[in-house]
Amino acid sequence: MAERLAAKAAAMTEQARSSATARARDAAGAARDAVSARAQGGLLGLLRMDDDRRVTIEGITVLLVSAVRSDEERDLSDRDVLKAARRRYRRLGALSLPSGPVGGVLVTLYCEAATLCDLVELKGDPLSDEAVAAHLLVLWHVVPDLDAAAGAIAGSGPNVAAVLRERAQGRIDALELPEPMTKRAAVRLLWRLRDVAGDAQELEGTGVRERLFPGRRVKAFVVEAVEQLGRPVPAFPVAAPPTAE
Repeated sequence: MAERLAAKAAAMTEQARSSATARARDAAGAARDAVSARAQGGLLGLLRMDDDRRVTIEGITVLLVSAVRSDEERDLSDRDVLKAARRRYRRLGALSLPSGPVGGVLVTLYCEAATLCDLVELKGDPLSDEAVAAHLLVLWHVVPDLDAAAGAIAGSGPNVAAVLRERAQGRIDALELPEPMTKRAAVRLLWRLRDVAGDAQELEGTGVRERLFPGRRVKAFVVEAVEQLGRPVPAFPVAAPPTAE
């Protein structure tokens, strides 16, 4: 009996180790995909990306930041950040109306990534795309802290999907966490986690009013982002190269 239990425990340990290795390999692969995709056309490139393309949640977040930085130039004052954010929502929100729910959500997430990039520029403390993405993952209530975000993006720690599964307590288990993760599922998941309370929500906030007149959400995000940027991002460790399958 004891031998069977020991054998079962050893098998479970090995399975967990294999799963962790696979997650790290997937995260490293997503990071390479993100680098290559950065030259493919900013926001339009993201909108045109196949909704069923395999991505990681952290990978699509890095791509959002990269898209912002390839699309836009910032020359702002503190007072202009809110105005710039509202103008951006109205301009891109109108363009996103024909793109359907996933495109609408992607544009909203892009706008918030752009606002954070504005604040980073004003702060005068240069951050890499990965570091800004780590801040976004915390601001959107996807991971609990910057250490978890940095580890997921670098591939040196559990990926975001694994972190969410560990935190599963009734709320998270209702979210889509397919394997493999797709662009559609990742975007929907980011949307459902991003509200201030961190409660899951449907895509009902992606209609015309939300896209063109975001109102209080913009101001609340700026307040949170200013506070968040006061927290240093851990140094990004270099992930081990993935092994061939």
